[in-house]
Amino acid sequence: MSREERKLRKHIEAHARRELRKALSKARVKDSKPPRERVNINEEEVDNVPSPKRNRIATVRESVLSPGFVAETGPGFCDVLCGSERIRCRHSVDVAIGDQVLFSPTRRRIEQILPRRTALSRADPHNPHLERVIAANVDVVVNVVSLKTPPLRPGLIDRYLIAIGKSGAEPLICANKVDLLISPEELDPLRPYQDAGIPVILCSAATGAGLDSLSAALAGKLCVFAGHSGVGKSSLLNALDPRLDIATGTVSEGNEKGRHTTTSSALYRLPNGATVIDTPGIREFGLWDVAPADLRRYYQEFGACRCAFSDCTHTHEPECGVKEALERGVISKPRYESYLRIFNSEK
Repeated sequence: MSREERKLRKHIEAHARRELRKALSKARVKDSKPPRERVNINEEEVDNVPSPKRNRIATVRESVLSPGFVAETGPGFCDVLCGSERIRCRHSVDVAIGDQVLFSPTRRRIEQILPRRTALSRADPHNPHLERVIAANVDVVVNVVSLKTPPLRPGLIDRYLIAIGKSGAEPLICANKVDLLISPEELDPLRPYQDAGIPVILCSAATGAGLDSLSAALAGKLCVFAGHSGVGKSSLLNALDPRLDIATGTVSEGNEKGRHTTTSSALYRLPNGATVIDTPGIREFGLWDVAPADLRRYYQEFGACRCAFSDCTHTHEPECGVKEALERGVISKPRYESYLRIFNSEK
């Protein structure tokens, strides 16, 4: 037996003695753990050591991390897809649905989040200094809105579009409940977004109108449905695939505000190959890590305007191309006013 082999065996026997003392005394062993390199021994040496030591080595080997995909999140837990298995895990890191992770199948614990391709984030509503990732690695963020019941909130749409622009995903506005509209003029608040080149799909979960267009836009992509409470995100998913049978609620008649029927993010696979993350509805949306000077890049219609100053904020500077376009009617007044409100609130 070589010196290296004797040294390795000595390490294994010493570790076994420490484990035995720990079991007998039920006290924490304060000695440092043996180097991890001891696991990388060949099969012959494993066969030559006593059975208790072999079991210990096997346990260490089983702790190798496996890749997985976070399919659902909740307080203190998340469900991870690994092959055909769905495993419920604990986590100490701030995971989000859509995350690619490394986890321990034996400990059922998330150990590492892999780099995110995209990340839709908001400021924590209770602590604006904390980031809350709504969904990760998505291709398309569908901002579901309604023009009636609850009424449209353009300012909330603008905040979502800013967060989507920062996330790296593609935006899509889905206006649900169009069956409740009486006149075409009620669609006017959505036209500034269409003019800015942002895709807008009109549909109704109740009647099925526009669902084919929505299904085609989502096909084969990882998407997230996000928006105000009560706009019908879960109802749209049920309409796209009735087999899902997701619980839905109604809008309060007193204040026309949505009720929080969906309480945690969950992932669903549709027949068209789309994977959709359904998120709880929100009533306020705080932007995360967006400086006032950066806001202009998230208003697509501002990009074609030429200003006298390269760092123009489009608020007070002379010879501002955005304000000139506003006077000519090229830029929507509600969109510009929304920009000013957000600019001032983020100072």
